[in-house]
Order: sequence, then structure tokens, then C-alpha cells
Amino acid sequence: MAGTLRMMLAMAVLIAAGYGLYFLWTGVLPAHTFKVLGSYGILTLIVFVITIITKPAGEKH
Repeated sequence: MAGTLRMMLAMAVLIAAGYGLYFLWTGVLPAHTFKVLGSYGILTLIVFVITIITKPAGEKH
């Protein structure tokens, strides 16, 4: 589960960096920025729920 957390955090940082560069170049954020962030948040929650549900009972990791 820690690997999934790191992967999702790394993707969030890359997305934020992309929007940061866009903001630096244009001075404004695109109108769909919050839709993208919300969609990514929902996707992250779904991934964690699936990970928790499918985790074997005896696993200590």
C-alpha cells in the first residue's frame, strides 16, 4: 500500500508541476484545473479502496 501511496503522490506532484508551469507561462490557470484535480482525487480514493479490499488478510506490509 505504501507503493501505491508513493505512486499516487508522484503523479499528483507531476500534475501540479505541469499546472505550475502553465501558470508561470500564461499567468492564469485553465478553467478545467479543479475538474482535473477533483477527478484525480476520486481516482485516488477508488485505488485505495480497491487496494484495501483486495489485500490478503495475513499480509504484514
